[in-house]
Amino acid sequence: MKKNKLITAALITAIATGSVTANVYAGRSYSLSQNASVSTTTKIGTGSSPSLAEGEAMTVDAAVARAIERSTTIKTYEDNIEITEDNLDDVRVDRLDATEWNEVNSYAISYKQLELQKEDYKDKIEVEKQSIRYNIENYFSTILYMQDYLAIYDEILDVAARSLEVTKKQYELGMISQNEYDQAVNEYNEQVTSKTTAENSISSAYTALNTLLDYNVAATYPVTLDDEETGESIVVYEPVDKTTLATAVALATSSSNITIKSLERNVEIAQYTVDTYSNLYSNDSEIEKTAALYTATSSLNNTKLSYEASVKTLYQNILENEYSYNDLNNQLTTLQNTMSIYEKQYELGQITELALDSYKLEEKQLVLSIQDTVNSHYFYMQQYENPNLL
Repeated sequence: MKKNKLITAALITAIATGSVTANVYAGRSYSLSQNASVSTTTKIGTGSSPSLAEGEAMTVDAAVARAIERSTTIKTYEDNIEITEDNLDDVRVDRLDATEWNEVNSYAISYKQLELQKEDYKDKIEVEKQSIRYNIENYFSTILYMQDYLAIYDEILDVAARSLEVTKKQYELGMISQNEYDQAVNEYNEQVTSKTTAENSISSAYTALNTLLDYNVAATYPVTLDDEETGESIVVYEPVDKTTLATAVALATSSSNITIKSLERNVEIAQYTVDTYSNLYSNDSEIEKTAALYTATSSLNNTKLSYEASVKTLYQNILENEYSYNDLNNQLTTLQNTMSIYEKQYELGQITELALDSYKLEEKQLVLSIQDTVNSHYFYMQQYENPNLL
């Protein structure tokens, strides 16, 4: 029977950060005078903990709602929208007062840049909300999975200790080599430290979650991935449609991806400056404007290629995950079908109690490994279907 080692390390996905830049128009700066860069700042918890009734668990929707309300990143984008609107008003007035062609043209370009920048901030707010939900679901799944692991840890360590004792006797009798015995000792020590690994993963997940929710970073509380309306887990396993790779690539390289959309806006601005260029009135060089358009276009195309490669890699990861999922389920089915045989063999004295306990423990570990695979698959699919989460 193939043994499966439990995965005890969890990936904590950081919230994506964005940046904005100042713009200089016609010798006058219309810049984001504050909040010149946007990032998810690390907040010190308020000292509070969530108010949950006895037996109640925090749901994803409740956590997302609070995280959005407390998000400094979203607040910064909203502030930048207001600043951009003020800058738009200023440019509009200055453009009306301008008399020279090059001034009018420069203000027109500035106005277009600010309009697109404002739309960029709006898009980033929506993506930040999507990222918040993705991360909260990730934190919840880490906490719940590791808690399930710790629930059977004592059983894992008991079987491991008894197995090591048998191995030690085999070594003392000369039945196995020093290397084999040392390997068994190392595997036992790994099981011992796996508890600390699981506990640290839970602690890290709560710390990240509480930072996002603006709670005391040390607070712990029950969480659930069950949908509030249906009562069913939101983390489900649905195999990828193997005909969708081209569609997923197209989505990731389209304006549905706000990174691509932002770069497309840069190209639009660069193209506009080229189209409105006049060698009779412009002070700038046409070569410089054309070069800027080339740079913006190249950046857009290179980024599209990067996203295409990322989606293809993700697709392969999904297929490998699905292979593991099927393999683990086959192993579990085989083990469950033969468990009655092992129990009968134990009754007849054909196998030891340790062997029977090992088979029972393996069944529980397989169930956990399958859940871990389901979790991974779910988050892979979230990214596959939404390039803003890549």
